[in-house]
Amino acid sequence: MLRTLFRFGKPAFFLILILHLVLLFNLKFTPWPEMLLWPYLILKGWLPYQDIAIAHTPVLLADLAIFGKIFGVGLAQLKVYTWILILATDAIVYFVAKKLWNVKTALLALAFYIPLQIFYDGNGLWFDLALAPLALLIYYCLKKENYLWAGIWWGIAFFTKQTAFWFLFPIFVLLIKGNLFTGLKTFIKGIFFVLVPGFVIFYALGFLPEFLFWAVRFGIGKLPVSLGQIHLPTVRQFFTAAFPLALIILAKVRLGKPSLTLIFWSVFGALGVFPRWELFHFQPALPFVAVALATAAVGFSRFKVSEKAIFLLGLGLFSIVIARQLIRDWRAEDRFFEKDTLAVSAYAKNHTGENEEIFVLNAWDNIYALSETIPATRPWVPHLPWYLELPGVQEGMVADLSETSPNLIVMREYESGVYRPLLINEFISKNYEAEGQIGRYRVLKKK
Repeated sequence: MLRTLFRFGKPAFFLILILHLVLLFNLKFTPWPEMLLWPYLILKGWLPYQDIAIAHTPVLLADLAIFGKIFGVGLAQLKVYTWILILATDAIVYFVAKKLWNVKTALLALAFYIPLQIFYDGNGLWFDLALAPLALLIYYCLKKENYLWAGIWWGIAFFTKQTAFWFLFPIFVLLIKGNLFTGLKTFIKGIFFVLVPGFVIFYALGFLPEFLFWAVRFGIGKLPVSLGQIHLPTVRQFFTAAFPLALIILAKVRLGKPSLTLIFWSVFGALGVFPRWELFHFQPALPFVAVALATAAVGFSRFKVSEKAIFLLGLGLFSIVIARQLIRDWRAEDRFFEKDTLAVSAYAKNHTGENEEIFVLNAWDNIYALSETIPATRPWVPHLPWYLELPGVQEGMVADLSETSPNLIVMREYESGVYRPLLINEFISKNYEAEGQIGRYRVLKKK
């Protein structure tokens, strides 16, 4: 049966894509609140960085805003955008593996990539997901010695998320294998083809200083070491997540340098998981892990009997882990769209006018988009201590609340140990009183 599939590469490719889409459609989806709020506010005329505190680079946000301008901003649109991006990554995994290896390796790579992509919290949109296809395109261009396009793709990747920086190390290794001076010069030229126009656009739109503060000084310099941002895994979490890497390291013993290169890219692609451990941060590494596993499967006959047993046992155990997660997430409720979140958003929408200013505190920020309101504080700043404890941030927000005097505040009950911004809470307690309770949320009105 497998030989038949390998013989008919394109039909098998589309069949696997359909399977991936069916799985994504039926599994729990993670619509991170910012992925709705940020394009929603941009389409309302708010400028990123200047009016919205964003610690990430802007390519994904710009693309989402364009998509939202055409199709609207909402959960359904976000799912469609995310699934298109995932299927495009599938196609790139297949294309690259086919061009650099063969159809058999390409189909196996895709077969490995899909369960990995889902297991590492891939059914939801965040910057790391968008970084995955770009990293693979960089690798492909370097292997083909197309250094200019490798630089262009890296520039786009850096403007997608700053952790693209980690790929510079394996990139440099591949450049050394070729003509280092010529390749490096052309690669840098490609980067400048992206970065220079990008900075010119930021300057023309008037938010270059704010971009340099939030995305560079704060996002690169301060955020990774901020109190509360550091979140390390347990020993069990670490070994579970790193298990596929252990399998391809085992395969390297028999398969040599090509596999070693893929391991190198996999490791550096996964470094975005530190300092804040979340499985979705592994997404940029997964195409390389999948291709490495595929090359191991193709070269399986070269393994010793003991190595075959360990490799198959490892795949079997990890398949059980993935299957358990699939069962748990099958037809599960979408994150951040719980019943009480939808209910309080509907309440806010029914008790305000369109584009009316409200304030959401300690709650999901998608409430603004769902209720078709806008924040009463500008710039909008996330309810996170590493933002709100910056000098002058809470003072500025209190000044905005005093001036705009929103009629309605949506506030989620604080749980034990949860961060509370002192100045903002003092202002609210002095000027607002409870009007009602909707699930975990309190609705406040002016006294």
